[in-house]
Amino acid sequence: MKSKSVKYNVTPLEVGAVYEPPLRIRRQLRAGFTLIEILVAVTIIVTIVSMVYGSYFATAKSADVYQVRMALSGQTRKVLDQMARQIRCSYIGEAIEDTDLAGTGSGTNTIRKGPVIYFSYEPDAPGSGTLHLVTTNKLFCDDGYANGLVDIAYKFDKNIGTLYLSQRSFVGIPQEHLEDRNWRPLLVNVESVELDFFDGRQWLTEWDFERKKKLPLAVKIGITCEDENSRQCHYGTIAYVGCSSNQGREALSETLVGK
Repeated sequence: MKSKSVKYNVTPLEVGAVYEPPLRIRRQLRAGFTLIEILVAVTIIVTIVSMVYGSYFATAKSADVYQVRMALSGQTRKVLDQMARQIRCSYIGEAIEDTDLAGTGSGTNTIRKGPVIYFSYEPDAPGSGTLHLVTTNKLFCDDGYANGLVDIAYKFDKNIGTLYLSQRSFVGIPQEHLEDRNWRPLLVNVESVELDFFDGRQWLTEWDFERKKKLPLAVKIGITCEDENSRQCHYGTIAYVGCSSNQGREALSETLVGK
């Protein structure tokens, strides 16, 4: 068999004419991206990713800060509530004469005329000091006894920003030398611990039991802490002491109204 030859009608180009491909081929050539278009697209994508990452980073940082502040707030409020409970449960006995000490006595609820301190506060510096009290509220039960009177002492070390607690059984005799006590760290990152004592007429910055021979009607407690981001948070409350709580509230209300 003889193969048939195919003839193509080819029109020669004129001299100086430019070849223009068919419309179908031109559309296929225009379907791609130019370098400028690719660069613009990459720039837009990078900008969007940066914005999303920045928003995520800011949200995560805010969440971390919030969690730190919540943890610090919870711990500080717990310590504040514990201090208020122990102050509300402060104990004091009844005064007797020195001659009764050698006699039959009048029971254990007595204030012996001596250096037995039931409630005192001595400020070492503004925002720091040592609070000492006898209370029926016990924080730790390391010795296995949950009941009975305990000798409590709170000490704030401003140099290292730590609030310490010491407790031991109250035996009704002088227990001197606070330095010999076992101190337990209770709260860290503390800027200041401020205590004020209401005697029925005014607020006092210290309480001398040897001179007053009584408990304050109310105690104002203020604790200022600092978180990891150097942000200070202040927490405070007023603890009305024991059986004199109603009297303390009434006297405090009258004092505030009078002012």
